[in-house]
Amino acid sequence: MIRVASAKQRHGLVANVPPLPLAISYYDDFSDAYNQLSDPSDDQWKLFFDGSAATLDFAKFDVEVRAVVKAWCSMLLATNSPRTAECYCYELQRVPGDHIIGLLTSKPQEVKSFWNSLLTASITYQGLSSLKSLLSFLCNFEIGEWGPRWLDLASQLQLPKVDKYASVRLGDVFLTAAEEAEIVRGIDEECARIQTQGWSTPDEQLEETAILVCSYQFGLRPKQIAMLQVRNIRVWEDGMEEHSAVHLTFTMIKQRSSKQVFPMVRRLKRDWTPIFIGLLERARQHGMTGANRVFHRTPEQISKVVVDLTESFGGRPRTPTELRHTAAQRLVDAGATEEELAAFMGHTDLNTGLVYFNSTPAQGARINQALGISKTYQTVIQIAHGRFIAPEELAELKGEQQIGGVPHGIPIAGIGGCSVGQPSCPYNPVTSCYGCNRFMPIAVAAIHQEVLDDLRGVMKLFYSTSHGERGSPAFQLESTISKVQAILNELGGEQNEPIA
Repeated sequence: MIRVASAKQRHGLVANVPPLPLAISYYDDFSDAYNQLSDPSDDQWKLFFDGSAATLDFAKFDVEVRAVVKAWCSMLLATNSPRTAECYCYELQRVPGDHIIGLLTSKPQEVKSFWNSLLTASITYQGLSSLKSLLSFLCNFEIGEWGPRWLDLASQLQLPKVDKYASVRLGDVFLTAAEEAEIVRGIDEECARIQTQGWSTPDEQLEETAILVCSYQFGLRPKQIAMLQVRNIRVWEDGMEEHSAVHLTFTMIKQRSSKQVFPMVRRLKRDWTPIFIGLLERARQHGMTGANRVFHRTPEQISKVVVDLTESFGGRPRTPTELRHTAAQRLVDAGATEEELAAFMGHTDLNTGLVYFNSTPAQGARINQALGISKTYQTVIQIAHGRFIAPEELAELKGEQQIGGVPHGIPIAGIGGCSVGQPSCPYNPVTSCYGCNRFMPIAVAAIHQEVLDDLRGVMKLFYSTSHGERGSPAFQLESTISKVQAILNELGGEQNEPIA
């Protein structure tokens, strides 16, 4: 039962609240500048951070606690990010007013009993976290009957058990192999357009593709992508390969155990460097200096770009958080250590990434997933292709329309035809045909089964030697294998049992 505070207790609480400063300054790391709240006495504080505005509305709190909550939020703005202050204030608004007053006017000797009653009052985990933070504020500033000597007591108040990584453990946040393959194909097609059309690609389309690359390849947060500056794109001409090397430098954010800001240097996949070389060229043409932002978007707008593009490529909208989880898990599945994962994700605490090691399947299951033969991990996907054709129709096609190639040293022919012809296609024959809407697969399951068996043999070799970057041949084969299996599913081909 929630205890009701007396009028004397309420008055004593307000009387001890420290006065608000005449102005409150807070740091916005997105703009790398201090903003100022000029009238803290107002019941609505308008904050500007991360490229947008937010309002802390204190009129929603009871009059008795309003001054306390304002002083607490003032402290949060001085010691934390404005986003943290906004979240804490919002969650506290959802806690009933009598619960807040009851906790603030509790005596230290009674607080554990009162806290236990709050745990049964249907308050969210975030709301209880806000109450604990508010109670620690009372201790630090000796409000009511609280003081610094009670800080340990406040910190010992238990929060409900919540598994923050439940979606990771269940695997709901991970992209399927088919979804990843469609994202890669979409980015590859954009690079091909840049190379064939020069720099006529619209600025917005180029920027959106680059945003998806940052989210998919590097698993970055939207704010990190939005903060990328022109000077953080470095192009290296080595003369050894078709594309120049491109290095991007991002900023670490949200570190638990460190307030220092460290640079995160990432090397772009070679095939995708034309996108960022194009961005850099256009930035120079527009007179942008090194400190200018590459993407003219807020973190919220960056998230929308990723969601929209993943939906257009794979049919299912995916958030930057889901792409980040997927990037982390595939790195761990490839054999990365805890230190390597922390460096990739920008974590200063190694414990943050342990959930991915706990979630990774056994090696045999990983191989089965890659080979497309695990009943647990196999996803029956519908891939794009033209109509099925009979062997007689394939024989009548022109030679350039009959598909053949030697992927990874395996001679493969007779799998189908191409509606435009192989000489007009910029992609590798066979491995890129499965999943292409111009591909006309032959309606003979045995031929595709033979291709599947051959590719699985190569995949086993790759998995035994690869350190598993998603740009490796192992990943390319994984996506191809899933698409060959999809063709077999449509033709009613055999389903193989797992090898482990």
